[in-house]
Parts: sequence; C-alpha cells; structure tokens
Amino acid sequence: MKGVGIVRATWAASVALASIAFLAGFVAGQRSIGLGLALGLVVGAANGELIQRVIDSRAPFVVSSVLRIAGVGAVAILLALLVGASPIAVLLGVAAAQFVMVGAAVRQGLRA
Repeated sequence: MKGVGIVRATWAASVALASIAFLAGFVAGQRSIGLGLALGLVVGAANGELIQRVIDSRAPFVVSSVLRIAGVGAVAILLALLVGASPIAVLLGVAAAQFVMVGAAVRQGLRA
C-alpha cells in the first residue's frame, strides 16, 4: 500500500489542474479544449488507481498494462465524443495526469 499517497496526491493535483483548465478554457473562449483537458486530467488520474489495483492483485503487469492503457485511452476518446470536447485535448489531459503522477512519485521518493 505504499502507492496510496501517490494516488491521492495525483487525484488532488489532477482535480485542481482540471478545474483550472476548465475555467481557463471558458474564459479564453475555447470551451472544447478546456473541457477536454479537464476530462483528460480526471481520466488520467484514475489510471493511478488502476495501477495500484493491478499491483495489489499481483496480476501480470505487462498484459494488464496494455489492457489498462488501451482502456483509459478508449474511455477518454469516448467521453470526448459524448460531451463534444476535443479528443486531442482529452488525450493531452491524460498525458498531463501521468506527469502529475510521476511528480507525486518523485516527491514521495525524495521524502523517503
């Protein structure tokens, strides 16, 4: 359960960034991009929770990683199409959430 702090930090930072992206998109008149980035950040943050579950279940990591990444990408694109957000912005938001997760992991590692 070492990664719980990383997952929580990823959720907190990603939701905060999603709020900023959403508001900035509306203020700048780029609603589709702001909404897309916000959705992507939230979907990407969920990836951290999925990783933690895979590790806890001791499932084969390579196979589960391919399926997990494909699933996260599919959900992100489907959400973009359903709400009218930019699919590229959603995928960029997912990528940004992964960078947030790396930052959270580095931060926890430096504290140890």
